[in-house]
Amino acid sequence: MNDNFLNKITILVVEDSATDRKILVDTLKKYFTNVLEASDGQEGYETFKNNKDIDIIISDLNMPNVSGINFLKLIRTSDANIPFIVTTGKIEPEVIIEAINLNVNSYIQKPIDVRVLLQKIDYLCEKKYFEIRLEKKRKEIEFLIEAVDVAALIFKMDDKGKIFYMNAAMMDVSGYNIEDISDLNFDDIIHPEIPKKFIDSTWEDLKNGQLWKGNTKFITKVGETFYLNNTVFKTNTEDFITIAFLTTKENLEKRDFQRKVIQKFQEANKKEYKLKQENNELKNKLDRLESLYEEALITLKGLKEKNVSNVRQLKHYELQGDNLTQKYDKFMSSKKDEIENYIKSLNTEKQKNEKLTIRYDELLELLEKTKERNLNLEEEVRIKNRRINDLNEIISSGR
Repeated sequence: MNDNFLNKITILVVEDSATDRKILVDTLKKYFTNVLEASDGQEGYETFKNNKDIDIIISDLNMPNVSGINFLKLIRTSDANIPFIVTTGKIEPEVIIEAINLNVNSYIQKPIDVRVLLQKIDYLCEKKYFEIRLEKKRKEIEFLIEAVDVAALIFKMDDKGKIFYMNAAMMDVSGYNIEDISDLNFDDIIHPEIPKKFIDSTWEDLKNGQLWKGNTKFITKVGETFYLNNTVFKTNTEDFITIAFLTTKENLEKRDFQRKVIQKFQEANKKEYKLKQENNELKNKLDRLESLYEEALITLKGLKEKNVSNVRQLKHYELQGDNLTQKYDKFMSSKKDEIENYIKSLNTEKQKNEKLTIRYDELLELLEKTKERNLNLEEEVRIKNRRINDLNEIISSGR
């Protein structure tokens, strides 16, 4: 679809909300030249009746006066096929089903997603576009058939070769009339000099669905020879149609010469076209190689700059590494001295501990001896106390 086609599309927007209607109309006017609007179903129907070129209708379902569904019913009484898109903010299944039964094309829930709406419209426009093109092609085909029927010789056969139709031009040249056709067969009009092997081979190709083109020699009702340039093809109904143009033997020879000349010319053109293609391919490859070369140069330059930066960073890191090594060596030397001093201090303390241990043992031995002496002294004291007590008793009894 092109802009000229879209500019011819007319859309009718029926919406009771002035704000929603303005947004929708302004949006559609960006893509379509003809956008009409109405505030309810009644106004929409009046607008539709006054504008027979409306192609698509977009209508809200919930509207005052005449609702969207009633508006759709009115439209369908006048046009059963015009594309109709309904919008609504409230889903009512029975209303939607009724709209579907009235041949509604699409349903969009509010708030309207403009992209979805445009997709729906695009589909409907595409459908109308192809319908218009199809109608044009149909008219063109009818015109061509009329033109061919006047200029060409046409006859139809069944798969047995029985002829059941001849146009006026074919009857005029062959000498047969409508009454003769009912008993006429292809063998009656083909020239007897045409080899049967050639005819059978052609029939086999035609029955297999192949198109046959060529020049053939025919014979009239009274035995006169005429030549036709034929195109024969099989139809969907298993019949065969021949469309031919009258020619002469001299014309056939001339056409054969022209065909050979044209064939040579076409071969030369094909070679030239092939060489041009190869040249274009080589040029494209060269362009790609030049592009790759330039990209490689840019990449190499970037790598060189990056390498210089990396070398600078490496030197910086090496310098920092040397400083760190010196600091580390100094730190380790200091810690070594501290450890050695600590070891010396430990040895000194160990020696002191050993001396204290010896002194402790000595004091412990002395303490044991002292305890033993104290026990002996205590025993002596007890003995002496007993003697004193004994003496005191003796003294007391002597009184």
